[in-house]
Amino acid sequence: MRILTVANHLGARGGLERTQLTNCRALAARGHQMDLVYVSAGDFAEEWERFTGTMIPTVGTLPRRRHAVASALGVVSAIRAGRRTRPDALYVYRYWDIPYAVAVGRLVGSPVVYHLCLPPPPIVPRWLVPFLGRVDRTLSVSRDTATRWRDTGLRSDRTTVVLTGIDLARYVPADAEQRSSTRRALGIGDGASVVLYAGRIGREKGVDVLVRAFAELSEKNPGGHLVVVGSPSLGSDPADSARYEAELRELAEGLAVSWLPAQRDVLALIQSADVAVVPSLWPEPLSRSVMEPLACGIPVVATNVGGNPEILTDWLAQYLVEPGDVSGLAERVGSLYGWRQRQGDLGERCRRDAEARLSLDAEVDAIEAAFQGAIDSTVLADHRPARRRRTNSPTDATSCG
Repeated sequence: MRILTVANHLGARGGLERTQLTNCRALAARGHQMDLVYVSAGDFAEEWERFTGTMIPTVGTLPRRRHAVASALGVVSAIRAGRRTRPDALYVYRYWDIPYAVAVGRLVGSPVVYHLCLPPPPIVPRWLVPFLGRVDRTLSVSRDTATRWRDTGLRSDRTTVVLTGIDLARYVPADAEQRSSTRRALGIGDGASVVLYAGRIGREKGVDVLVRAFAELSEKNPGGHLVVVGSPSLGSDPADSARYEAELRELAEGLAVSWLPAQRDVLALIQSADVAVVPSLWPEPLSRSVMEPLACGIPVVATNVGGNPEILTDWLAQYLVEPGDVSGLAERVGSLYGWRQRQGDLGERCRRDAEARLSLDAEVDAIEAAFQGAIDSTVLADHRPARRRRTNSPTDATSCG
């Protein structure tokens, strides 16, 4: 199967970029040909180059009011380039790429599959609604996210909830020496309880709530060390993001906190932690910052928002706290200090839960089924014979990040 996917930035800005890269690489490992339309290159560009057939740069997939003529011409050029790849299906992750995918799909007679990783905008633009209705299949990363898109024009009868998969061959528990080595590099002693936050530095992420909770916890138990990994969000107000980061550092003054910029690979940092925290205030669709630590045998404390409770289910639900609850967060994180000595099997239980529910192979199976279902429906609707498909090979899970 030949699949044309559309991306904005080929870099580590957030979980969406990493999820799209992982899934597309896994599809390529199964024998599908992947082509890519993208806006800007980043630190994932070389990885994309390893498995894509055609990489098509564009100024954007939507015309912009500023530079309207130039941007419209750029979109037309990108549509023509996408059409030349003759895809069997189009695969998008952002709602603003849907009109582009629909246009190319109509020209070549191929369906559009939308991987729903973000909640809808506060107000769905009128121009988007008719295009949403032309999406042939939707894969939502959580029930919460799918529910939020109801009544937007996206067809719920064509939507399937599929939890994001993790490369369980890569995200594995570390031994004591590996943890000690990473901690030494950070200047953290083996006796400290390491609390990890890895994600964007933005107000919606609730990092200030975590810093306040860590301060409260440190008064009662001074044996902790907070590691914050991330950079300010590139949102609509970069100045506010910079102010927020300054506010966080002021809040953390005098506390045992290490500040690290966004990392291309945070695996060693995850493995070195005792507890990971996801204090988000916004409805996280399905956070990799919850899933990846679990796969590494690290317990996670997260806010009860978005898709978080769909990962932290059953016995893991005890680690959910309400958003903005400083004292509740402090208490729950503190309860995990020294768990390796008190609850020796906790890491194994976290790992087993990830193995049972967060398999990358299972996710890619669902993605392939969505593509085939969309193609079959298109063929039936158009009364045309299906194109010949390539034979798929088994997934090489070790090649997926």
